[in-house]
Amino acid sequence: MGQLSMTLATVVSRILGEYGIPLCIIGELALNYYNVPRVCYDLEVCVPKGSSIIAAARLCLSGFFQPFDTKEAINNYTEYKRGFPRLITTFLEGKQRSIIIFTANVYGLEPLEQKTLQSRGVDGSFSKEIADVPLEEIATLPLPRLAPFLAGLATKFILTQDDNAMIAVEQLVDGMDLDESWVDSQLADYPQAVRDMITGLINGKQCRIDYFSDNQVTCFIRDEAEAAHVRSIVGYI
Repeated sequence: MGQLSMTLATVVSRILGEYGIPLCIIGELALNYYNVPRVCYDLEVCVPKGSSIIAAARLCLSGFFQPFDTKEAINNYTEYKRGFPRLITTFLEGKQRSIIIFTANVYGLEPLEQKTLQSRGVDGSFSKEIADVPLEEIATLPLPRLAPFLAGLATKFILTQDDNAMIAVEQLVDGMDLDESWVDSQLADYPQAVRDMITGLINGKQCRIDYFSDNQVTCFIRDEAEAAHVRSIVGYI
């Protein structure tokens, strides 16, 4: 997770907060928080259903953003962005970044207030994927709780066959070393199809470790000490 992406997330969070628009950061930043090694390209956030256009307008009104008329080709990996507001920064000269505003229902994150981490202390555990970011900044960002984030992505794949969602589910399983006991305790209220999908990926964790890798627990986790560390990240339970 780069400092530039974190700065952008903080700006967006503060602007929308001034207008009382709740949001949750999803996409690569949220995956980084939960120990998934992803390069951050776009900032992806979600707001309550029916609020995406208003949120985009408020961000543009701040002067820090403007509409982004992208000519990006639509394929299996970009289709999920279609139909949602997309903006580009005006305040990062030479380093412009885009933001896509989804609605929370698309990711199973409504109501946002219940499924988003609130401001938290800096004395907890954090993933190595965000080691270059000030802890004070991370602790204030509205990131999703792991259970609804994971289940929402799994549901999205089941309903729409979104390949990006499937990849993210698999990476979260590996990044957090999830097991069946976690599924039983944290996803008991979700449909059986969601639990079965995640359990299947849990059973395949060892198969995804590269033969030449030093990692022993999952393809993203080296040893049991690191596994214990990531399980203490706020939001894991």
